Amino acid sequence: MHIPAVFFWALVVLAALQLLSAARALTRALRAGPGARIDPWLTCADHVLSIPPLVALAMGEFGAAFYAMLPLGPLLTWSLVRGFRSPAA
Repeated sequence: MHIPAVFFWALVVLAALQLLSAARALTRALRAGPGARIDPWLTCADHVLSIPPLVALAMGEFGAAFYAMLPLGPLLTWSLVRGFRSPAA
C-alpha cells in the first residue's frame, strides 16, 4: 500500500524521537538503585518496542506493524498492573 510522503516522514520522525527517548530511558534504567529497577526498565522497553511498529507503518507493511505491536501488549499490561499495585497510586 502506498503511504503519502507526509505520513512517511512524520512516522520516521516519531521513530527517531522514540529512539532518543529510549536512550534517555536506558541511562535512567542503568542508574536506578536497588528496589526501583523494574519501572525504568519497563519504560525503556516500552520505548524500544514502539520503534518497529512505527517503521513498519512508515513502510506500508500493516501486517508487520501488527506483529511488531504484539510484544507491547504484555509489557503494557505488566506496567498497568504494577501501577495499580504501587502504594503511591
